[in-house]
Amino acid sequence: MPDYYIRTPEQDESRGPFDISKLLTLAEAGQVSPNTLYYDENKEEWTPLALNEELAAQVFPEREKLTLRVDEAKKNTSNARTPPALDVESMLAAAEGDTAEKRKLSRKKKSFEIAANISSSGLGLMLVFSALFMVLPLVPQFQAAFSENGVASILNYPTVLIAIFDLILGLLLYLSVTEAFQVARGRAMLTLGFGLYVGWALGDPLIMGLTAAAGIGIFLATISQSLNTMIPAFILGVGGNAYLAYLALNGRFDGFFDSIVMNIVNS
Repeated sequence: MPDYYIRTPEQDESRGPFDISKLLTLAEAGQVSPNTLYYDENKEEWTPLALNEELAAQVFPEREKLTLRVDEAKKNTSNARTPPALDVESMLAAAEGDTAEKRKLSRKKKSFEIAANISSSGLGLMLVFSALFMVLPLVPQFQAAFSENGVASILNYPTVLIAIFDLILGLLLYLSVTEAFQVARGRAMLTLGFGLYVGWALGDPLIMGLTAAAGIGIFLATISQSLNTMIPAFILGVGGNAYLAYLALNGRFDGFFDSIVMNIVNS
């Protein structure tokens, strides 16, 4: 029987190795939940227990009880001791495992899986739009660099370096690399801080609002475990970054990004 290493989504430190019986004991003690991550040696990545149906069934076995309903009307109209009425449909449903609790767990698991899928692709899309927001104002500088055979000189613009970082991080997130989610949280704070500075420098409240939405959306998408939070995160993150890219395409940042230059590469 294989042993497993586990950790929580919020922490990097892992525990283990634990066998199934130990995981079952930890689950009964409330120290392990369906959202707890385990290291999948086949995929070579950390995966929530809830996504491994066979393992989850062993760690969180269903303990269902058949319920008997008492016919309250008959009980109140008679002083005689009569056996409680049996709800046959409920008994059959419980015997087949079709209970309200199980349906609730199934809906929760499905919501988690959908949120996880949207999170990976959604974060990738957010960071692609973020990269466009950073480089579109520098299109004239790109054209000049290509015409003068000084392509490397475009690296003197910090926003180009940020755009390259965003594209790499977006690819890792799209591929569901677990460690990239923590980096994305830090990137969300950078989006918020840099965007607020740009909006303040340009005296544009719209830019400040859009960057706040973009940063909050990225952050929420990295921690969301249900559709209830993933959908607003997707709207804020994709909408905010896409609108910033649209403004960049229409010249809203012309004359600002190209003024931020470092001497990294000599022409």
